[in-house]
Amino acid sequence: MRILFLTPFLPDPAASHGGGSYLGALAEGLQDRAELGLVNLRHGNEAAGPATTWSWQRHAAYAGTPRGLLHRGRMLWRWRNQPLLVAKYWQPELVDCIQAARREFQPDVALVELAQMAQYLPALRGLPTIFTDHEAGRPANAPTGLGAGADRRDNRLWQQYIRNHYPLASAIQAVTQEDADALAEQTGRDVSVRPPTLHIPATACHPGAAPKAALFFGDYRHGPNPEAATRLATQVWPLVRNAQPDAELLLAGPNEQAIRSLHGLPGVRVVGFAPDLAKLLGSARVVLAPLWSGAGFRVKNATALAHGVPVVTNELGSRGCLAGDPACLIGETAEQLAMATVRHLASAEFAEAAGAKAREWAQAQFAPAAVAQRQLERIELLLR
Repeated sequence: MRILFLTPFLPDPAASHGGGSYLGALAEGLQDRAELGLVNLRHGNEAAGPATTWSWQRHAAYAGTPRGLLHRGRMLWRWRNQPLLVAKYWQPELVDCIQAARREFQPDVALVELAQMAQYLPALRGLPTIFTDHEAGRPANAPTGLGAGADRRDNRLWQQYIRNHYPLASAIQAVTQEDADALAEQTGRDVSVRPPTLHIPATACHPGAAPKAALFFGDYRHGPNPEAATRLATQVWPLVRNAQPDAELLLAGPNEQAIRSLHGLPGVRVVGFAPDLAKLLGSARVVLAPLWSGAGFRVKNATALAHGVPVVTNELGSRGCLAGDPACLIGETAEQLAMATVRHLASAEFAEAAGAKAREWAQAQFAPAAVAQRQLERIELLLR
């Protein structure tokens, strides 16, 4: 079987962002069972994918933030009838890459990943396609940065885009049951669930041996992350420090300028981008991951579990990933989140046992082989 991936970035298990890392892990799980091709947008100096994973690969350059009057004008012209994010990801050269893939790679099925790539589904007409929305609802709530009126207009364009483009796929997938239910209502189609795939590291962290610290990490370009970091640092962490005066909150991840003002609050340290994720996760007894906005799968939570680090979150932060996890502690108020955090900081033994349970849960739910098998079953059902 030949499977063509269509993605807005390079799938790579070592990527610093969740979508790239779990699509890379999915490809790892599939590569021994199918021949894989890739068409992707390439960002900056991003390397090509490993030849051991992709037997055929073609990319177009992602233009990103518009520079120059002509590029800006073209993007704003497309924004007349498309959401702004979708307009940003339109590259005519990618259609040429898709056509080349159909001629040269001759796929049996295409996996189209993330909302902004649904605009390319017409180029795949006649080929069985499975479209997967990774964060249903989030783009519609993402600010344009151009004011409230522009945001309302963009929200309307998102609803129109979902209704018009998603049903062009032969089948639709979401990454959580909540998102699947929402998309089914919007599209009138059956929507199945394919949980993201995680690379399970060979060596686990040992939170019981870590310093008395809690970790929050994420990309701060993504609106829910600076919001959560700010609430943790200003509302939850003072309560934690009342019980554990020597505890430290680490705020890690790229584009930390958005939260730089939090650095220096009592017990709060902004560490920015950390290239070694395992080392970062090994520096804390617990990961704090509550969210107050956003949708989709919480990759940071699952990543922590896979490394054997326990998680404290709220109900929204647990969706699609931690529901049913015996090692995850959930609280809704600042007081509840602080109390759950203190349990891990106050007892190295408790943190170590919770981390071991977390890793077992991640292996059962998100290992590449398990999710790849689930995806293959969905493909075989489609091709019958």
